[in-house]
Amino acid sequence: MVLDHSFGNGSLTREEVLSMGNIQETRDRINRLKDEWEREVAGLPGEALLSMERTRWPFEDRPFHELLAWLNIELMKNAAEIGYCRFLYAVSKK
Repeated sequence: MVLDHSFGNGSLTREEVLSMGNIQETRDRINRLKDEWEREVAGLPGEALLSMERTRWPFEDRPFHELLAWLNIELMKNAAEIGYCRFLYAVSKK
């Protein structure tokens, strides 16, 4: 959603974000989104990071670099949650 709202037309809604069919499709989709995000952000001039022009979702009226920091924290949190779920699943087998 951040990618669509920052670099696309900003029309993507949560209801339109669908789960992939299997783990390989999910992994491939995540990698494509990561590559697209890196390409878009790398192409920005430095002053764009201080601008509020691209900060549209999930909050507005903040410099774009704050959105980048927020997104990084969200991704780290999600990775930690997935790791914890994997841990719980592994110990439940015993």
